[in-house]
Amino acid sequence: MTPPPGALPNNALRPTADEALAAWRDLILANREQIERLREDERRSDFYARRAPQFQPGAIESPELEFVRALAQPGDTLLDIGAGGGRFAVPLAPHFASVAAVEPSPAMRETLAAAAADRGVTNISVHDLRWPASDGTALPSGDVSLVAHVLYDIDGLGPFLDALEAQTRRTCVVLLGDRAPSTAVERAWRGVHHEPLHALPALREFLAVLGARQRRFDVRTFDARGGGAEPLPFDQAHAMARRLCWLAEGSEKDVRLGALLREHFGTADGTIALPPRLAFTALVTWLPPAA
Repeated sequence: MTPPPGALPNNALRPTADEALAAWRDLILANREQIERLREDERRSDFYARRAPQFQPGAIESPELEFVRALAQPGDTLLDIGAGGGRFAVPLAPHFASVAAVEPSPAMRETLAAAAADRGVTNISVHDLRWPASDGTALPSGDVSLVAHVLYDIDGLGPFLDALEAQTRRTCVVLLGDRAPSTAVERAWRGVHHEPLHALPALREFLAVLGARQRRFDVRTFDARGGGAEPLPFDQAHAMARRLCWLAEGSEKDVRLGALLREHFGTADGTIALPPRLAFTALVTWLPPAA
């Protein structure tokens, strides 16, 4: 018997909110298990200690900035969750009455504070916490909230979004790529680890969650900037791919990775043309239920 139109296994195109959130979590847990099983690199208490400068204002061109800026109304406050090195918080601060920047990484907070001081920005308060706080710590709020490239590995997405919506008075804004940035080295990953990469969720999975939560949302897309499409010197490309493959420098797999980079992505002048980390980014905006 032929099933009726749209009758897919497990209601795949019409998941409940719980089903969509569980599927999101399953993708993250599969990726996490794979990394913990295969990783060779040194575990650090602050994962971003060496990379924080890459997230300061201007380090990567951000065409999304002007569209977030346009959301500001007189007297508005901005809540930036996962503010990093201030890539968005610092340039947006002059357009808001105040900015509450939530960032758990000490290195990122230090980079953000230095960037704000360099630009004479004084209306940013920095909050050392991981969203949402599990110990009852009071959470900051804002008229507009921004979550930029943070959600890829948030396994508790439901509580995260619940707290986001509760602390946002007017507009929630999430910025995501069409895919998780770590997928750029998927071909090299297969070559060194001899198994496919369990990719993290990204834009399309997030839209499925929002749809299942019955939110009315808008999406605006942008060509990705600074996505790694330009050829890089071999050492720089190797270091980037090593980090994304979680390898120890000089290991047997790391040597194999270098050979794979030259074989699959090498150019005539000896540089490495890695695939772009993202094809495009998207700003997703919606009204929290209370609004």
